[in-house]
Amino acid sequence: MLDRRESIRSKTPAMVRQEIWGLLLAYNLVRLEIERVAAKARVPPTRISFLVALRLIRDEWLWSVDSRPGAIPGHLRALGRDLRRFIPPPRRTERSYPRAVKVKMSNYSRKRPI
Repeated sequence: MLDRRESIRSKTPAMVRQEIWGLLLAYNLVRLEIERVAAKARVPPTRISFLVALRLIRDEWLWSVDSRPGAIPGHLRALGRDLRRFIPPPRRTERSYPRAVKVKMSNYSRKRPI
Protein backbone atom coordinates (compact mmCIF):
# COMPACT_ATOMS: atom_id res chain seq x y z
CA MET A 1 0.00 0.00 0.00
CA LEU A 2 3.00 2.25 0.45
CA ASP A 3 4.35 1.37 -3.03
CA ARG A 4 7.42 -0.40 -1.63
CA ARG A 5 8.35 2.53 0.61
CA GLU A 6 9.59 1.19 3.91
CA SER A 7 9.10 4.41 5.84
CA ILE A 8 6.14 6.65 6.50
CA ARG A 9 6.21 10.34 5.78
CA SER A 10 5.06 11.79 9.10
CA LYS A 11 7.61 13.34 11.47
CA THR A 12 5.73 13.67 14.79
CA PRO A 13 4.45 10.74 16.88
CA ALA A 14 0.85 11.93 16.62
CA MET A 15 1.01 12.14 12.84
CA VAL A 16 2.72 8.73 12.64
CA ARG A 17 -0.21 7.23 14.60
CA GLN A 18 -2.67 8.98 12.30
CA GLU A 19 -0.90 7.69 9.20
CA ILE A 20 -0.79 4.13 10.53
CA TRP A 21 -4.51 4.30 11.36
CA GLY A 22 -5.16 5.56 7.84
CA LEU A 23 -3.22 2.64 6.36
CA LEU A 24 -5.08 0.15 8.54
CA LEU A 25 -8.42 1.70 7.59
CA ALA A 26 -7.58 1.56 3.88
CA TYR A 27 -6.43 -2.07 4.20
CA ASN A 28 -9.66 -3.09 5.92
CA LEU A 29 -11.81 -1.23 3.39
CA VAL A 30 -10.09 -3.04 0.52
CA ARG A 31 -10.59 -6.38 2.29
CA LEU A 32 -14.27 -5.51 2.90
CA GLU A 33 -14.80 -4.77 -0.79
CA ILE A 34 -13.06 -8.04 -1.70
CA GLU A 35 -15.40 -9.88 0.66
CA ARG A 36 -18.48 -8.25 -0.88
CA VAL A 37 -17.40 -9.06 -4.43
CA ALA A 38 -16.54 -12.63 -3.43
CA ALA A 39 -19.96 -13.10 -1.82
CA LYS A 40 -21.70 -11.90 -4.99
CA ALA A 41 -19.51 -14.15 -7.17
CA ARG A 42 -19.93 -17.09 -4.72
CA VAL A 43 -16.20 -17.71 -4.39
CA PRO A 44 -13.95 -17.60 -1.30
CA PRO A 45 -12.41 -14.14 -0.70
CA THR A 46 -8.93 -15.63 -0.90
CA ARG A 47 -9.40 -16.18 -4.64
CA ILE A 48 -9.31 -12.41 -5.29
CA SER A 49 -5.88 -10.81 -5.30
CA PHE A 50 -5.39 -8.03 -2.75
CA LEU A 51 -2.97 -6.13 -5.00
CA VAL A 52 -5.32 -6.26 -7.99
CA ALA A 53 -8.19 -5.03 -5.81
CA LEU A 54 -6.05 -2.28 -4.30
CA ARG A 55 -4.91 -1.03 -7.70
CA LEU A 56 -8.45 -1.08 -9.13
CA ILE A 57 -9.85 0.78 -6.13
CA ARG A 58 -7.04 3.33 -6.27
CA ASP A 59 -7.57 3.91 -10.00
CA GLU A 60 -11.34 4.15 -9.57
CA TRP A 61 -10.88 6.59 -6.70
CA LEU A 62 -8.63 8.81 -8.83
CA TRP A 63 -11.24 8.87 -11.60
CA SER A 64 -14.16 9.50 -9.25
CA VAL A 65 -12.62 12.38 -7.27
CA ASP A 66 -13.78 14.90 -9.84
CA SER A 67 -17.32 13.48 -10.13
CA ARG A 68 -20.32 14.39 -8.03
CA PRO A 69 -20.99 12.58 -4.70
CA GLY A 70 -24.14 10.89 -6.04
CA ALA A 71 -22.06 8.97 -8.57
CA ILE A 72 -20.11 7.00 -5.94
CA PRO A 73 -22.56 4.03 -5.78
CA GLY A 74 -22.30 3.67 -9.56
CA HIS A 75 -18.52 3.70 -9.31
CA LEU A 76 -18.67 0.97 -6.63
CA ARG A 77 -20.88 -1.20 -8.86
CA ALA A 78 -18.43 -0.78 -11.74
CA LEU A 79 -15.60 -1.62 -9.38
CA GLY A 80 -17.35 -4.84 -8.34
CA ARG A 81 -17.78 -5.83 -11.99
CA ASP A 82 -14.12 -5.12 -12.68
CA LEU A 83 -12.95 -7.12 -9.67
CA ARG A 84 -15.01 -10.14 -10.76
CA ARG A 85 -13.03 -10.25 -14.01
CA PHE A 86 -9.85 -10.94 -12.05
CA ILE A 87 -11.12 -14.04 -10.22
CA PRO A 88 -8.96 -16.88 -11.58
CA PRO A 89 -10.65 -20.07 -12.79
CA PRO A 90 -10.77 -22.99 -10.35
CA ARG A 91 -7.65 -25.13 -10.09
CA ARG A 92 -7.61 -28.35 -12.09
CA THR A 93 -6.07 -30.73 -9.60
CA GLU A 94 -6.84 -33.85 -11.64
CA ARG A 95 -4.11 -32.95 -14.15
CA SER A 96 -0.56 -34.07 -13.59
CA TYR A 97 2.62 -33.57 -15.53
CA PRO A 98 5.37 -35.98 -14.47
CA ARG A 99 8.92 -34.77 -14.90
CA ALA A 100 10.82 -35.96 -17.95
CA VAL A 101 14.25 -35.33 -19.42
CA LYS A 102 14.05 -33.54 -22.72
CA VAL A 103 16.05 -34.95 -25.60
CA LYS A 104 18.28 -32.36 -27.21
CA MET A 105 18.02 -32.45 -30.97
CA SER A 106 21.24 -31.59 -32.74
CA ASN A 107 22.77 -32.22 -36.18
CA TYR A 108 26.27 -32.49 -34.70
CA SER A 109 27.78 -35.55 -33.07
CA ARG A 110 28.38 -35.44 -29.32
CA LYS A 111 31.90 -35.22 -27.96
CA ARG A 112 32.46 -37.99 -25.51
CA PRO A 113 35.54 -38.55 -23.35
CA ILE A 114 37.63 -41.56 -24.33
